Amino acid sequence: MHDGIEMERLGLPTASIITHVFNNTAKAMTRMMGVPDFEYIVAEHPLSSLTDEECQERAETLFPDVERILVGSAAAKED
Repeated sequence: MHDGIEMERLGLPTASIITHVFNNTAKAMTRMMGVPDFEYIVAEHPLSSLTDEECQERAETLFPDVERILVGSAAAKED
């Protein structure tokens, strides 16, 4: 979360992804860093035990949110 916020401050578009077990920590981090409305993506935990195929499926489900955050909602709706 910290890196994503810092990259955004440098002008680099970022889509931060966390797993749901870290959601409370992420919320605290965004408040602590002064950006309580910082948007991030929450994936189901765990990720490390997924097969390659499961990881690909998970990435595909997250992609619309990544695209929306990086390029805006208008681009995501064009598909």
